[in-house]
Amino acid sequence: MAETEGIKSQKIIPILDPNPARRKRLIDLFNKYLEDKVSLAELKGISREKLYQLAESGWVKFKHGRIDEAFRIYQALLLLDGRNAYFHSVMGAIYQRKNRFVEAILEYTRALAINKKDVGSFVNRGEVYLRTKNYKKAAEDFKNAIILDMSGRNLWANRARSLVIALKRSLDATRKR
Repeated sequence: MAETEGIKSQKIIPILDPNPARRKRLIDLFNKYLEDKVSLAELKGISREKLYQLAESGWVKFKHGRIDEAFRIYQALLLLDGRNAYFHSVMGAIYQRKNRFVEAILEYTRALAINKKDVGSFVNRGEVYLRTKNYKKAAEDFKNAIILDMSGRNLWANRARSLVIALKRSLDATRKR
C-alpha cells in the first residue's frame, strides 16, 4: 500500500520536445546509424579517445594472458564501433589465441574489408591458414603483406617473409612423406 501511495504522489514530468534544429540533427544522426554510416559510439556521443583507452586496457589484458577479459572488452568495442579495423584485428588475435580458427579468419577478413592495407591482419590470417594447412591461402596472405611493404621496414611483413620460409619447409616435408 505504501508503495502505491509513493508512486501516486510522485510528479509526472513530461518529456519536452526538442527544438526543431536538434530534432533534425538527431533524426539525421539516427538515419546515418541505420545506414551504417555512423557507429553506435558516435550515436551515443562516446569519443574515439575513450574507445581507444578501453582498447588499450583490453590489449594489456590480452598481452598478459587474461584472454577472457580482453574478449569481453573487444566484444563491447565491436558493438560500439564495428567499423573499426583495429578492433576486428585484435578480436581475430583473441580468437586465434583461443584456437577458434574459423572466427579468427572471419575477424581478420572483416578487418581487411575495412582496411585493405592492414599488414598485421594479412599476416595473422595467413598464419591461421598455415596452422590449418591451407597453404594456398596462407601464401596469398603472406604475399599480400610482403607487397604492402617492399622496403622491408614493417615488422609484420618481415614476419610474413619468415613464415613464407616456414611454409616452404612445411610443403617440402609433406611432399617427402
